[in-house]
Amino acid sequence: MDYIRTKLATDWAKNDAKVVSAAKMLLAFIPKANPGYDKKMHLIREWYVEFDNDGNPWREIGLDEHGAPVVAGPTERDYGFWLDTHMKRGDFEGDVISREMFEQKWQATGVSAPE
Repeated sequence: MDYIRTKLATDWAKNDAKVVSAAKMLLAFIPKANPGYDKKMHLIREWYVEFDNDGNPWREIGLDEHGAPVVAGPTERDYGFWLDTHMKRGDFEGDVISREMFEQKWQATGVSAPE
């Protein structure tokens, strides 16, 4: 497993998550992969991402400006922002962090690890 912290995808405006067009309203009937993330994306200032041995995102934690967890996935409700991409470890910019650093934040989320 590999762990990083990144500032990618931390520039969401508060209104970015709102449905504003008729087309988006129609798409609202399609189940979303991350309904719990929608109203929180604008709070995220940093991500911790864990990658599996194939370089795929496995777990993620979105942190606010104080380093407190805002979102985490996957959960029963939310698949995960980075997990829902086709990105691999090599596509990410960021600093390597320790497993212990990731796990400390993960424990703070209260989310169970996926199996």
